Amino acid sequence: MSSERTSQRSPQEAYGHKLFAPTMRSEAIVRASIIQRIFENESARVVVLQGPAGHGKSTTMQQIKSLCEERGYLTGWLTLDEADNDQRRLAIHLQALLNSITAAFKKMASEDAESGTPEKRREKTDWMIDQLIKIGRPVALFFDDFQVLNNKSVMTCFRDLVERVPANARFFIGSRSVPDLGLARLVVNQKALILRADDLRFSPSEVEEFFASSDDLLVNETERSAIYRRTEGWPAALQLFKLTLNNPAVRKSLGDLGNYRPRELAEYLADNVLTLQKPKVQEFLLRTSLLQRLSGPLCDAVTGWNNSREILLELERSGLFLRSLDSDLHWFKYHALFSSFLAEQLRSQSSDIAREVHERAADWHLSQGMYEETVHHAIAAKKFSMAADVMNIWMTQLVVSAQLITVERWYDRLPFEEIAKRPDLAIKFAWPLIFLRRTQKLKPLLELLETFKGSGDYANTKDSAVALAMAAICADDLPKSFEIISSVELEGRDPQGFSAFELSAGANLVGYHYFASSNFESARKYLALARAYGERGDAAFSSGYTVGVRGVSLMAQGQLREALDCFRQAFAEQRMHIDKSFASAALVSCYVWALYEAGELDQVESLFVQYHDVITSTVLLDFLAVAYMAMARTHDARGRPNKALEILDEAEHIAYANGWQRLLRIVNWERVRRGLLLSGIEKGRAIAATITPPASPLSEDRIFFADEFEGEAFGRIRLAIHETDASVATALLTDDMAKHRHRSYRLIKLYLLDAQLQVKRGASNAAHRSLRKALQLGAPGGFVRCYLDEGNTILHLLKEEYQAVLDAGSQDVPFGTDREHLEKLLHASGTDLTRTSNPLSPEPLEPLTDREKEILIFLANGVSNKEMAGRIFVSENTVKFHLKNIYSKLSVGSRLQAITAARQLGLLH
Repeated sequence: MSSERTSQRSPQEAYGHKLFAPTMRSEAIVRASIIQRIFENESARVVVLQGPAGHGKSTTMQQIKSLCEERGYLTGWLTLDEADNDQRRLAIHLQALLNSITAAFKKMASEDAESGTPEKRREKTDWMIDQLIKIGRPVALFFDDFQVLNNKSVMTCFRDLVERVPANARFFIGSRSVPDLGLARLVVNQKALILRADDLRFSPSEVEEFFASSDDLLVNETERSAIYRRTEGWPAALQLFKLTLNNPAVRKSLGDLGNYRPRELAEYLADNVLTLQKPKVQEFLLRTSLLQRLSGPLCDAVTGWNNSREILLELERSGLFLRSLDSDLHWFKYHALFSSFLAEQLRSQSSDIAREVHERAADWHLSQGMYEETVHHAIAAKKFSMAADVMNIWMTQLVVSAQLITVERWYDRLPFEEIAKRPDLAIKFAWPLIFLRRTQKLKPLLELLETFKGSGDYANTKDSAVALAMAAICADDLPKSFEIISSVELEGRDPQGFSAFELSAGANLVGYHYFASSNFESARKYLALARAYGERGDAAFSSGYTVGVRGVSLMAQGQLREALDCFRQAFAEQRMHIDKSFASAALVSCYVWALYEAGELDQVESLFVQYHDVITSTVLLDFLAVAYMAMARTHDARGRPNKALEILDEAEHIAYANGWQRLLRIVNWERVRRGLLLSGIEKGRAIAATITPPASPLSEDRIFFADEFEGEAFGRIRLAIHETDASVATALLTDDMAKHRHRSYRLIKLYLLDAQLQVKRGASNAAHRSLRKALQLGAPGGFVRCYLDEGNTILHLLKEEYQAVLDAGSQDVPFGTDREHLEKLLHASGTDLTRTSNPLSPEPLEPLTDREKEILIFLANGVSNKEMAGRIFVSENTVKFHLKNIYSKLSVGSRLQAITAARQLGLLH
């Protein structure tokens, strides 16, 4: 069995031909001027060679690669294809690309050691940029056929990469169009260089050299000038001329080609190239043009001959637009320009022959276990039954390895009736569409699955039940989801493959249910079962959910440090930085929340930006909600209220698009919280009045974790406190505390709300008692933001508590307060504990100027720095200077803190 067969059976492995650079041809013209420009622009970490097909992008990049190697660079090559729009598959090949470079580095390091140079041990890292940096030598990465990429998340991944190319690395990109990677700014900053079609065309001197390199072809200056004018230096057209000038008709036509457009010229020349070949070679070229890759055995299968390898080798030697894909000259590929012409010729001559070629190719690829090519050719031959049967085998690994976009791509190309005939295939197709939230595509599949459930025609009805339960939770129909999954026996099973993946997902659901019911021990048990089943099925996909719920369960119990350790370990194990795929979305969302609660705002912002697209497009409601709320609050904490509103608006849009009413309520209760903090009761009351209550409220005994971050229960209590309705607030607090006494994280927030209520009532001692209870619950886990998010009232209480600690001196800290935790909270709030021993000063450290007071008013109204500068006719830098002074005088570190401090000091009304 070939190595390709092995890689196809395991989607975790890379296709070797994608990592093989085009072979350098001895007669190729060295593009000296282009190469000189590239190496003179050493600051350009990204070089793009952009031009239509046939402009010599791949050949030029191969020459650059060769020169890089001469200069001591480690190099790697990746040819992209349409399937790389699946993030998971792309991640596999990026990792393989890095592995090839790492292997080369280790070999060189070993040689250094043998020559007496001590080898430094380099730690393996899963982060692509870190890997490049840690190599410590110049690295050049080459990405060919970049134009095939169009997936938004994939492009975001590459955009991140090109913006952070380390100083020891350069990226070279070959593409028919300029990729949307934010290159304009990089070009301006001389970090990127774009060579376009005009740069890639041959110069007159290069054309002369090109034809002079052929000993058996005499081209005079007049002919050469005519060819240059007709082709405008287009390399592919020049090669076609070179192959056809022995035809007198072509030489004679040189003066009559002036009206030909480039495509017409290429077709004219390619037609002549074809007619110059022997009849058998012509037939070979036409029949094999429909193949994505060519090998001797494959071509024998589609032609019925037994000497295809010899023909391929001869075509490759003759320069007939055929290049090798491996060093053993086993696999080959036609140039896209030439193969498209040949394929059009074949289809126009005989659609029956074209179908026969696809049929034979499908049969051959299936015999080799090469499923992707089998499905491609089977669908092209309209052998849909065969394609569906093969998909049923291949899908087992595609789904569990999270190659969801690949699955969706083939789902779109298969007739639904073929899927409907195969219950197990229908279930496998349902999973990716569920997690991709493709509601319209999913609808007929779910209707089909409902007919399977409980049907005697399908033995494994439990499998459809698990998929239906997951579909229900994706639609945020939580009661229905739990009802369905309760009918599935999960324990005591011995599943393998896809069944293990399904049961892993089912166990995740049950664990999530127990978490919501505060039965943390049962939740732990089922999440451990989910992990065990996931490992059996090699289910990287479901593991992200397992770890996410496990970590959130730890947070709910007050164990934030343990949750962070859980997330960090899983994050490192799954190579998440490269693999920004659906497998990572759930884990990253929960990790963002945990980092936010720990006050690690830099990491929150970094991860959210990097994984924004996959979080937005794939995760379930609760996961998405906590990531978005954490990011919105991060913007607020950093004095960017407008950015916070943009995040909330985006979450609201997602809620409407998916029909997620609960997410809509969560977002609006977050708006209520912000309104109460920034503008007072009238604003908060007005927003709350617009929130539509749920049609069928969930059991009050269940708490889903997005509602634990922010939701109606907290919102109602806050409104009652700000309305100074002590009896209502007390009743709500007492009831919630009684119901959820095992949820430490929730109790922290409830005690903080109670502290605010006591301040409103003038009961200072009671307020501090509630604050201390919150501190005692939060200190062991290192919680930070849940205290500071409650605004200036809690901040003032924290300062008073800290003053009591200072006053105690060397005596025992009063009431068991953790001084270190207090200092951490005050430091995170922007309070400078080194400037004064009394952080409770009721006045600013220095009086504010009239201009600073004016800017404070702008801050309270959410005006951006740019808008302020325009209104008061100063530069943005001047505004930033005033803001810095305001923060210093108020002993705060952000816009939100400045606003709340100014309100308490009476500077704002």
